[in-house]
Amino acid sequence: MKLNTVDKALRAIELLCENPRGLRLSEMSAMLDIPQSSLHHVLSTLSPFDYVQQDPETKKYSLGFRFLEISKRILDNMDLRTIARKHLDELYKQSQESTHLSILRNKKLVFIEKIGSPVGLSLATYIGFATDPHAAAAGKVLLADLSEKEIRDMYRDVEIKSYAKNTIQDLGRLLNELARIRAQGYAIDDEEYYEGVRCVAAPVTAGGKAIAAISITGSIFSFTWERVERELKPLVLGTANQISKELRW
Repeated sequence: MKLNTVDKALRAIELLCENPRGLRLSEMSAMLDIPQSSLHHVLSTLSPFDYVQQDPETKKYSLGFRFLEISKRILDNMDLRTIARKHLDELYKQSQESTHLSILRNKKLVFIEKIGSPVGLSLATYIGFATDPHAAAAGKVLLADLSEKEIRDMYRDVEIKSYAKNTIQDLGRLLNELARIRAQGYAIDDEEYYEGVRCVAAPVTAGGKAIAAISITGSIFSFTWERVERELKPLVLGTANQISKELRW
């Protein structure tokens, strides 16, 4: 039996998660098709426990810091993240570029670890950041492990969003790109997610499946194609392979 109040609370939480800048009660009510009085009761119940918060000036609701605490505990208990951390540190030291560990969850690329932030390069990524996978090297690596049917189902009736000048927005082109990535074992994002930024990623595998992706991200000025081939691609592939080996031990 569905618990109506719990259902409303979960829908409100999901909506606020998708709107990090916050929403007013009237906006939430309209978007969720829930009466304002009922929704206000739900939000008032969540607020004392810091699951939601309301800005006193704008009156907008947003997620509370309790979710950060919960997320941190979940991430801290992940063997993958624990094993990968030292390798990400080493990858950062060798490359002097930002390194990430990402997973695919609910059709989104989710960053679960990040090391380093290159001077002069501002990335909006953070631990827990989630985005569409098709425009990022790490996301493409993880999509490449799926079947064509799974990918078509994922993007059925869904806009393939453009993020930067080179974002692949055509499903046919995306499928061809994923086939190439599948064959070569790594992916490159050449100004597909951020203008002026390149990224190289490789899969972390366990049980014959890609369970995560390791990536290096940097400016196109430091990520020259010669450096990608000579240094960065071997570093990412080697790091991903080492983490995969340790997961099997």
